Amino acid sequence: MTQRKIILIVVCALLACDCIIQGILANISPVKTIKTDLSPDTITIQSAAETTVLTAGANGWSINTDNYLATKSDVDAMLKALKEVKVLDKVGKIGNADYDARYNLTDEKAKTVTATKDGKQIAALRIGKASSTGSQTYATVNGAKDIVLVSGNLTSTFGKSAVELRAKTVYSIEENAVAAAQITMGAKTWGLQNTAKAGDKAVWALTGNVPAIELDQDAAQSWIRNVCFLNVNSWLDDSAALPPNKLTSFTLTTTSGETVFVDIYEKKAGDDTQYIGTCSRTPHKFDLTKYLTEKFTKDYEELKVKA
Repeated sequence: MTQRKIILIVVCALLACDCIIQGILANISPVKTIKTDLSPDTITIQSAAETTVLTAGANGWSINTDNYLATKSDVDAMLKALKEVKVLDKVGKIGNADYDARYNLTDEKAKTVTATKDGKQIAALRIGKASSTGSQTYATVNGAKDIVLVSGNLTSTFGKSAVELRAKTVYSIEENAVAAAQITMGAKTWGLQNTAKAGDKAVWALTGNVPAIELDQDAAQSWIRNVCFLNVNSWLDDSAALPPNKLTSFTLTTTSGETVFVDIYEKKAGDDTQYIGTCSRTPHKFDLTKYLTEKFTKDYEELKVKA
């Protein structure tokens, strides 16, 4: 046997050994995935500072009993984290004072997350501190005594307060679900009514107590697109008083028959102007930017065909 063949045989043998070792290591990998196939209808987040209860509803996830909706992306991140937990390593046992303190799993520092479906618990996490890299978290899973290192920064995912979780969206309606929209400012009322048959492209007609104009259908559709959603600048305290000067009243009617009401008030203080809104979709008052307010104070003549 030539020296070249011997070298080739040795190399092949080493490669085979490496494959065998890698296969063995893969089979004894400490990574374990804990899954739940059910989707919760309630998520409870408890800490020493507060308890936040998120409840699934027709329009999204509500926060506590305050009628605020939670930001969808935040809830989606929580649902993903609860559905699949990747355990990377075991580091100790819960109940050991040293371990509890080291990993922020004491009652004073830990967050307890419980997910339920129809009143039955389907997942539970006790969340401590994030790892030094920020991409893993020390926690316990489903009431187990083991303190484990899990994939993902659960401290961040479940770390927002009830106030921080509030969505900025007051309402959002599909553009093709708008049947009519109307603005009233002082004695002047104008609006747009869709006169097309169901399923056809919208054809808008001017309504109200204003002179007739030749309506630019593209401009009309663009305005409808802008008013089919409303996002707040910030939420105001419920005790905030409404200014006496109502700037505009707006209504939007959907093809299903729902009418959404929006009132916007103007509050001047020197050179500054604040716009405060109310809406039938929420019992809470909110602050609007001038830019957001302008789409509800639009003049109908801006929608006429340009000469």
